[in-house]
Amino acid sequence: MTLEALLTFFGILVAVLAIARPVQRLSLRLFVPAWRLGGALLLSLALIVCRDAPFGVRPPFGWPLDKTVFGLTVVAFIVPVLAALWGWFSWDRAKLTPGRIARGENVFKAALRESEFDEVERIVRKNQEGLNHLPASAASVLFSPPMVAALVDSHSLVHLERLSNMEFLKSLENRFGAVDAVVRELLRADISPIRSAVVSEYGGLEHLSYSDSDRALMEKTFQDPAWYSETRADYPLTLSAIEALRSGKLDTEYNDIGRDYEANQGISKRSHCPIYLAVKTHVLAIRTALEKEVEKDFYVSDLFDIFRAVQERSNSNETVWEDPRANSEFPTPYAFLLYTIAADLEDLSCTAVQKSSPQHIEAPGEVAQALAQNWSFCVWSVADSCQQASPKFRNHIIEDYLVFILKLGWQPSEIYLGAAGATAQGLGVWRDLFSNELKARFAASGFLRRTALEEAMNSLDHGKGYVSKGYAWLKEELIDDPTE
Repeated sequence: MTLEALLTFFGILVAVLAIARPVQRLSLRLFVPAWRLGGALLLSLALIVCRDAPFGVRPPFGWPLDKTVFGLTVVAFIVPVLAALWGWFSWDRAKLTPGRIARGENVFKAALRESEFDEVERIVRKNQEGLNHLPASAASVLFSPPMVAALVDSHSLVHLERLSNMEFLKSLENRFGAVDAVVRELLRADISPIRSAVVSEYGGLEHLSYSDSDRALMEKTFQDPAWYSETRADYPLTLSAIEALRSGKLDTEYNDIGRDYEANQGISKRSHCPIYLAVKTHVLAIRTALEKEVEKDFYVSDLFDIFRAVQERSNSNETVWEDPRANSEFPTPYAFLLYTIAADLEDLSCTAVQKSSPQHIEAPGEVAQALAQNWSFCVWSVADSCQQASPKFRNHIIEDYLVFILKLGWQPSEIYLGAAGATAQGLGVWRDLFSNELKARFAASGFLRRTALEEAMNSLDHGKGYVSKGYAWLKEELIDDPTE
């Protein structure tokens, strides 16, 4: 190593720092201490001076001059090279020590200014546990919507991965804001574990892979009742859906024939619909809570909120609803969403009943009671939808609820599939729950709603055993006025 070579090495280091982007420069300064390279350069310079300066000093310990000069040359070369390798290793390791973690905010802010987020993603991935003590200001920058959007668009799920850690989640000063930013972007993104989970369960996008990593991440977040309740992830899901509806941008398309929306083959439009994805994600979360027998408030009312918002935007244009090209059950995307939410509430109610032992039926829990209440609200709401749904569609939604009550009371095998259904006893308490909720909704309703309920009652198929056996009881409970 000569003095010229050392100066060249120093010049290269300066050039690297000069041409590096601001984010890269700050990252190098964060993880590579300046004293390390500076000390190595000074030591190398001292060795070169000792070797070349005309001091007239003989080598110590009787070492031969030629071997001493060679050793000084080798060490003068190795020292800066080792320092450079050490610096590269430190940068690649990207370890956020307690002393560095506060300065990491500078890198995050620079990434926002420069719209360059690869380095942020690398640092966060390298410090899965070290971020648990991230300062509030740094966390605010890390979970800012632009940064979340950029990383999600690059197919990075590092933000959701961090939020899946309950210790990190609870350390955030504004965890609800962080969850809101991440959930909104996952609903929007083309590649998202939310979309993969929904499509895997309900179809609508052929050949979309639901990877093991995505499944594991969903099981630690949206399909973990403790996490879902702690983060209130239902709130951004619901608001995203309602905001999309409230904007009115979907009205023209979603009040037209919905064959592309409801399709199960190829790519359906619902697989990229924030309303549909929000509803189904919330349904999956509630179903998981029921299967794990977790009794908490999982905000089933969100489904009714979305149902009502969809109904307000729906328009039962006879030209569209009677078009032979349309699906007779749900002619438009808005009708499909109304149908889907009501069907989901029925499926969740079945799951709630099935979790009770058929030999010893348990009383409905908090989640089951919320399901009955909000499903009855959907029925009550659609009963007055003359301008928003056809009479046939309205009757179908109401009939499903009535039939569910009758099955609970007179044919439990329709709910308990298999041998268990034949021995199920004591479902009267569940039948009464759903019946009383519907009765409470229509008790003070106007003429239109009560007329719709009576029409649905009259259209029930008496060829079904549970209808013929329970019709008189149900009519007395819901239609007949006991005061008369």
